Order: sequence, then C-alpha cells, then structure tokens
Amino acid sequence: MTEQSSKRWEGLSITRELQMGVYYSGLRHKTFTLRVPVAGDLVAAQELHPGAPFQLITLEVYRRQLLSLGEIPPEAITTELLLGELTETDLAIIADADAELEKKLAPPSAATPTGDE
Repeated sequence: MTEQSSKRWEGLSITRELQMGVYYSGLRHKTFTLRVPVAGDLVAAQELHPGAPFQLITLEVYRRQLLSLGEIPPEAITTELLLGELTETDLAIIADADAELEKKLAPPSAATPTGDE
C-alpha cells in the first residue's frame, strides 16, 4: 500500500486476519486490509462479468476493496487467485469485515437517544 493510498483510505479501512489465508508464492497470506466500497466497485465488477452469478460479482467487489493481502503484490491479487485460493470461511471473514466497516461509517441512527427528554 503506497503512502498516498494509505492516506486516502485513512479511517475508511479495516485490517483483519483470515483463518486459512491465500496461498501465493509458497506462503499463506492472512492479514488483509479492506477499504470502504465506492460506487465504481460494483459498476466495474458488473462490467467485467456481465451476467455473472451474484457471488462472482461480490468477490470482484471485495477484490477491488482489498488494499493489501499479506505480502502479495497488489497487481497479483486477482479474481482468479481469490477464486482458486480463498476458502468459504475466509470469504465470510472478508464479508464480516465489510459489514463492520459499513456499520462503523454509518451515520448515527435517528433512534439514538440524545439525552434530551
């Protein structure tokens, strides 16, 4: 992750650990940083895979959100690599991190008490 990239996503990303990791270049890579999704992620995923199953579109969106995955060079984090190496358990961990990130960035609920009664 470049310094410019890390500043751009400061406060808008989350770092977690995969259980199994992605096998690449003789090692299992487990630590990942996921950024908040942007509008273009879903559009680009749908353009790349027209008519594809929802699961492939979702995986493509997550791939775009991954700022880092262990020591794997960013250009090597491909949809094909994730399809071949990412376990269902680890995919669920990425999905949970995405949901946690969205919750963290959500505006406070209108139902939240403010102290005025």
